[in-house]
Amino acid sequence: MRYFISENSFDCHPSVNADINIAMAYLNLGVDSADMYVKCFWGFSPIKSWKKANLFVPNVVEGELRLAEEFEAGFTWRIDKNKMWKSYFDKKSGWYCIGNPRAEEGDEAVKVIKNLIMVLDHTNALKSVWVQPMFV
Repeated sequence: MRYFISENSFDCHPSVNADINIAMAYLNLGVDSADMYVKCFWGFSPIKSWKKANLFVPNVVEGELRLAEEFEAGFTWRIDKNKMWKSYFDKKSGWYCIGNPRAEEGDEAVKVIKNLIMVLDHTNALKSVWVQPMFV
């Protein structure tokens, strides 16, 4: 996972096929419609908008996350329709989080690719996305 300082954006490295986007703020989770698994994280997020925080990375299991519903390829679906998710950054640890960074009982954190963690709440709804990017 890379963050391009001059472009204020995240991008997956190496690039992967993803033809469905799940959007939060101006960021996207890329999903491959062939298997419906989350493959990458990308999009615009200016450092100036990140709130400073002491982030505590949740306990994770390695795995894959698959969309439970069928979505049509080539489209974007927004999950933060009611209120745009906020971004947080812990300079000491290098972790970035968009969504709710607080761990609660019933949460499950899954590491889907290197430096990308997705946290689901007790209803299996996406609660937050955690990234530890390389700044370039």
